[in-house]
Amino acid sequence: MSSSAFVTVVTGVSVFVLGRLIIKGVESYISFKEQLGEISHLLLSNQAKLSNPRSDLKQEIIHDLKDAAAQLRVKYELLPFYIKMLHIGFRLVPSETEIRKAAQELNLIASIHDGKTGELPYEHIAKIGLLLRIPTTYSA
Repeated sequence: MSSSAFVTVVTGVSVFVLGRLIIKGVESYISFKEQLGEISHLLLSNQAKLSNPRSDLKQEIIHDLKDAAAQLRVKYELLPFYIKMLHIGFRLVPSETEIRKAAQELNLIASIHDGKTGELPYEHIAKIGLLLRIPTTYSA
């Protein structure tokens, strides 16, 4: 009789712990996907200004670009390892290298508009879309 009670308790605790792991994974995955949506929105809604390095870009947008890069890195780091490594014929999230490169590209676009480099930002906007697999331009 006592062994069946022990099995019941162990099973109940195991189900509870597994459920919490799944919930935490789903919550962090949703938060990460929301950040990707915010980056896409930022780049699409300001595309004309961001594509033209001579435009008078507000400091607020430059700050938003840098903040988006930082938030992207942070939210990726908060993902559990099993979400980062899970493959179901495709990756659920970009690799750590792709995240790092995309964050660098966002910071580079901010630097271009700060006047620190003479590059054209359009290529970098498109590269972010490829790295993160999100829409960043209105072209096909």
